[in-house]
Amino acid sequence: MTEINVIAKDLSANPRPLLLIDTCSLLDIVRAPQRNLTATVEAGKRLKSITHEKKVMIFVQDIVSKEWEDNVISAKKDGQKGIDAFRATWEIASGFETEANLSGEAPSLDTLIDNLVNLSKDLLDLAVKLGRDKDGMSWAIDRVAEKRKPSTKGAVKDSYILGHAIQLCRLLSSAYPKSRVFISSNTDDFAEPRSTRFHREIAEEAKNVGLQYAVSLEASLDILKEQDEIPS
Repeated sequence: MTEINVIAKDLSANPRPLLLIDTCSLLDIVRAPQRNLTATVEAGKRLKSITHEKKVMIFVQDIVSKEWEDNVISAKKDGQKGIDAFRATWEIASGFETEANLSGEAPSLDTLIDNLVNLSKDLLDLAVKLGRDKDGMSWAIDRVAEKRKPSTKGAVKDSYILGHAIQLCRLLSSAYPKSRVFISSNTDDFAEPRSTRFHREIAEEAKNVGLQYAVSLEASLDILKEQDEIPS
């Protein structure tokens, strides 16, 4: 784990776009076959490449690694359901009279889930792990006590992760020249209803520290492209 103030100092000296990733967005890669998240997988591959090239920095809060381990088996089962459905549909479709060449067995997809897990884990391993910060933790506890987003149901985890993201951005100079993006597909807790924007109970504070919101890995890359921080 790396202390937030150390990371903020390093970023201020060598500015790069920073992406702070929630666990669910990493696991979306593994669930992609079930949820038709091809764009998320492509974005994961792109993000891995540009992180290696030091064009961006990716971060996760210290609890994300444990949460990923606790949930990756379930995510694999979800992804496998999508693959099984494809195979079953292929078998049915191959009996139709159609111009498409669907004869024979479906393509082998035996290693697909493992490849998706590996990509998700690679991103997790590349991410800088944010150490616990008293101000980030205090922010989270206040949210739980006040039953405000993202902790209206009393859960602390989402506020814990977002609180540390906000604290890191707060420690950066107000003139920090690069994008700061929080990524989570958990729109129920972070977004306005039926929207891709931060919930109003989060939006003002996030704006004050320059933190933007993306509901997916691909949406985060779109933000960086719009800012001309990575090539289209």
